[in-house]
Amino acid sequence: VLFLGCRNVFLPKTIDVGGVYYDPIKPEYVVKNLQTAYTLRDIERYKECLDRDSFKFYFDPSQSDIRDILRDRWGIDSLSWGYNEEVISAQRLFEYAKNIVLNLTNGAKIYSSEDSETWIWDYYLKIEPAVEGQGEAVGKAIFTFVKKGNKWYIRLWQDYRSGM
Repeated sequence: VLFLGCRNVFLPKTIDVGGVYYDPIKPEYVVKNLQTAYTLRDIERYKECLDRDSFKFYFDPSQSDIRDILRDRWGIDSLSWGYNEEVISAQRLFEYAKNIVLNLTNGAKIYSSEDSETWIWDYYLKIEPAVEGQGEAVGKAIFTFVKKGNKWYIRLWQDYRSGM
């Protein structure tokens, strides 16, 4: 019974706010936070995952149907954008969706330096209700992270959808 109140000081710091958020001292923790923020539709925690100064998002240009959905549904006429546009698009999605599932799995580091890392992840995304009849997506996400101080942020997010 005495051990039930003990906390392992070697685990990363977590904050319990309707889910578990990690102190982003590793790129992997940023990805965990991104998943949690998306699932909880928590725009403030989502913004904390992104590098405010240099964030860029890119959709796979071969996904022409995405451009139509972005333009018609969200008023975005581009397959790439920066921090402000990403926050606006995420906020609109979070307000629209009743339920979001985002699973990022099989992460593999493909580049590393002292203050930058690039990882590739498999993703599964489900949005309810579906947007323009498209409620599920699978593919690859490539994240480039930047380290500022002792925290990591997403600088570049490249989305390569393989199915919906």
